[in-house]
Amino acid sequence: MTRSIMFWAWAMLFCSLAPGGSFAAEKIRIFYSAITGEQSAFYIIKESGMFQKYGLDPEIIYLDSGTIAVQAMLSGEIQLGLLGSTAAISSSLRGSDIKIIAGMINHLTYVLMSDPKINRPDQLKGSKIAIARFGSLSDFGVRLALKRLNVALSDVTLLQLGGGQTARLAALKSGVVQAAIFAPPITRVAREQGFYSMLDMIKEKFEYAGSAIAASGAFLREKPDVAARFMRAYVAGIHYAKTHKEESMRITARYMKLDFNKERASLEETYNIFIQDVVQRKPYPTLEGIQRVLDLIAESDPKAKTAKPEQFVDTRLLAELDRSGVIDGLYK
Repeated sequence: MTRSIMFWAWAMLFCSLAPGGSFAAEKIRIFYSAITGEQSAFYIIKESGMFQKYGLDPEIIYLDSGTIAVQAMLSGEIQLGLLGSTAAISSSLRGSDIKIIAGMINHLTYVLMSDPKINRPDQLKGSKIAIARFGSLSDFGVRLALKRLNVALSDVTLLQLGGGQTARLAALKSGVVQAAIFAPPITRVAREQGFYSMLDMIKEKFEYAGSAIAASGAFLREKPDVAARFMRAYVAGIHYAKTHKEESMRITARYMKLDFNKERASLEETYNIFIQDVVQRKPYPTLEGIQRVLDLIAESDPKAKTAKPEQFVDTRLLAELDRSGVIDGLYK
């Protein structure tokens, strides 16, 4: 039996084991790359204690760019985490061994919002639109929105703003930009402040590879047992989020820096959209959504034209939990 097969056999064995046991807590560095309602499931999983329950001693790190997160994984500084699929796919096209091992958001969950004076697509011409960073999910979300609105990318200016969605909202309020892309709960806050919903991609349920869990191939080969513990914690944390509404909303409020009582309606909307609807019990990545990412990347990178969605994913750990009945068992 080869070393690789032995490692994966060990990982699959761990997938079938109950939590706790005689395993020493394994240190692991896990990142997340956005402070948005879209990634709220990750905050809830972190705060639920599932990582510790399944034998991990996690250091959770916030990196505000998927590109930076990919670089950190490739250097070995961080083992795995949650980022926009685009960053993982782009890195792989350039020759890295980054793999998507589970999905989280398989639909575009953005709304393109504008100054109330701009209420027609043609009025976006000459405007500045706020995104997080080039190559981020917000960047690709804006590009897709513009395409669906028949607005040429050359007619607008994309402005990179760190600091998450609250920074983009502040820029829209101050007039630094004339439009920005948001996800719940900020969408509701922006509407209440009078901003115009130019395109609501949530209602369209447009399949797209959004946020996903990615890891380096080196980590998966060298630490398959740790990767397996993470996957157990991940699916158990999703179960916790889906069955603990009040606690989950409070966690989201804390991370998003929202007043729980004043913003309860926004938090409830976020919970219903992301936790109950978008995030799946069995969080497989979407191959159709990955193809849509490739179609966009292909506009500037010819390698994407011949790439196949399957080459960017490694769902063996998740598939084993599914096959063994572990995930179904959580909901009985």
